[in-house]
Amino acid sequence: MGIKGLHSYIESNRDFLKPRCFRGSKLIIDGSSLYYSLYFRSHLDQAHGGDYDGFEKIVTLFFRNLRICDIEPYVVLDGGDDVSGKKFQTLKTRCQERIRRASALSRGQSGERLPIFTKNVFKQILHKLGIPFIQCLAEADWELAALASEWDCPVLSSDSDFYIFNIKSGFLPIGHFQWRKVSQLRHNAKNFIPSKSYRVINLCATFNHMNKYNLSLFAIILGNDYTKLDKSSFPNFSKFSTRPGGTAQVDGILVWLSQFPSPKEAIAALLSPLGKNKKSSSIRTAIYQGMAEYRLGPSSIGQFFMSGEPQTVPPGPLQKLPGWSLKPLAEGKLASTIIDVVTLQRVMLNAQVEDFELSCSSETSRLIRQVMYGVLLCTRWQEVGKGGRSSGDKQQADVEEYGRQGMTLTSSMVPAVLPGRVGTHLHLDSLWEEPEHLRLQVLLDALCVSPMFNSLLIPPSLRLAVYVTGFWLNHAQPEPKAEMFWALLIGLVYGHLCREHQSAIEASTVIFRLQNLQERKGQKLLDLEIAHAFCQWKCCLKDSFILNQLLNCPVPEPELARLYSGSLVHTVAQELMRGVEPESLLTGASLAVELYRNLQTVLERELDDQFIVRIRTRVGPKGRRARCDPVDELSKTFQRFMADEEEDDEGDKIYEETCSARTRHISRAHTDDPRAKKSERVKWF
Repeated sequence: MGIKGLHSYIESNRDFLKPRCFRGSKLIIDGSSLYYSLYFRSHLDQAHGGDYDGFEKIVTLFFRNLRICDIEPYVVLDGGDDVSGKKFQTLKTRCQERIRRASALSRGQSGERLPIFTKNVFKQILHKLGIPFIQCLAEADWELAALASEWDCPVLSSDSDFYIFNIKSGFLPIGHFQWRKVSQLRHNAKNFIPSKSYRVINLCATFNHMNKYNLSLFAIILGNDYTKLDKSSFPNFSKFSTRPGGTAQVDGILVWLSQFPSPKEAIAALLSPLGKNKKSSSIRTAIYQGMAEYRLGPSSIGQFFMSGEPQTVPPGPLQKLPGWSLKPLAEGKLASTIIDVVTLQRVMLNAQVEDFELSCSSETSRLIRQVMYGVLLCTRWQEVGKGGRSSGDKQQADVEEYGRQGMTLTSSMVPAVLPGRVGTHLHLDSLWEEPEHLRLQVLLDALCVSPMFNSLLIPPSLRLAVYVTGFWLNHAQPEPKAEMFWALLIGLVYGHLCREHQSAIEASTVIFRLQNLQERKGQKLLDLEIAHAFCQWKCCLKDSFILNQLLNCPVPEPELARLYSGSLVHTVAQELMRGVEPESLLTGASLAVELYRNLQTVLERELDDQFIVRIRTRVGPKGRRARCDPVDELSKTFQRFMADEEEDDEGDKIYEETCSARTRHISRAHTDDPRAKKSERVKWF
């Protein structure tokens, strides 16, 4: 939720925010606010699709600093969209704004757009660090406030609704939570985090010790995401304010409310100009319904943090969710998108930084989403026979997808689809009990993976990404260029080295080289052709990731922070388009070169012959193959990487080793048919 203008008003008055040395306490954290804040305030890449390895370091440091201050974090994440529909117009407005921001970034203008995998990566990091967290079934604000009241501890968030909830231990705005500046108390040298704390009692005291329950009416009059009132008969509240400027309206409402002993009298005064008519009755009902959103009661998530078991019977339309899904949803092992599909049959697609003159990148992965919709919406309709399930009469289900056409938010009805070969054997209520080979076949069918695909050449952690890359190569429009394909493979190899072989000397040589390329100084102008192709790949990966989770991971779940590093793959693609050979960037680590060749080999087997010819006959800007002497090329490339580094003995040594290793591998890197010599390839089991 959010209350327009309230955050600015609170920030403008020092009496409302009190300094606090925060330590030694439980802390209920608004997960969505936290990952937004950590990503944007750390100046991480947005235009190139995200640098998730850097994000992981920031998140890890944040929770490390909490730990050394004896703070116990409990993270609460939003789930599905509001099922009541009261917030739908707000959701559409925000989607349109995200499209505008993404478009601005694509043109080199300023703006903020959260990269597509941020929430998924955040959840994986929390699992890795062992941080207690829950993904709610719906919006998390009320649950955050209710749990903080139960446990008598503060909430950390950036949402202005927490200025209204009566949380005894206070609200810590993220903007004033100086987690990087861990300090020590003078009297006992214990660590604390400097912060500022807000309490409802401080605000009410400023306004004639106003009744705290008047604040919920204040939020409704000012306007929040849920309650939309016809305010034409309301007074001009700014005339009651003694503070000029943009916050006069906010201040005036508080001054006006402070004269009433309770909300009842204030509501009567507010509606008195209307008399007793239908309009007055309608506004009164809306006001009381809106105020109820701020009335705290027992939390439904506290038991999950204590026992690991979620609420067994969710309210209202959420009961459509299969019982087995409630725990993995709470644990963050299923995407909240699944909630929207089952309860609303509606999905808000991501807006990415892409070429807005082309079709939305999410269109490339629509086939994958259609299978996900089919598993969720169609499998419950199948008849059950004596010996099992039969297909029965297939019924049609559609999901309303909100995406973009140009710069405009639009919607379309997308039919759910079940793979014919195995779809009739599945039932949603027992999906995770189905044999693994059936669940795997659904995923492979969705990704159009051929039965001959050789998965044994691929490390398990890269398997899903490689399947996705094959799907992307065959479905993306415009057709991806060879350099884009190779850049993604190099990105996968880099992530694998960082995950599995970082301590190996030869791997560190390649890691160091690619990191220098990634961090090379100078402005990185966005190439929209490259950006759009990679956005299509990311859509395919995200939708496949969600489908794989829904099917209980028949393919090992990859660590997303190791699959895509935006600024790296963009820069690599640009280097390759200048004529650099892909394997030259991996020379010095035989395991990196062999992994790259294996990935390229298995994927080329999924392509038609003409596509392979186009890849192998890369054409330069003048219509001829852009090749140069590989050793000279490597020298020039590496010198560019090191241009802004100090020239020391270690750098010279790495350069000499790299050039020497390149001469050993160059003859077989590009003369052999990559589909030949299977016995020489490294096999990954």
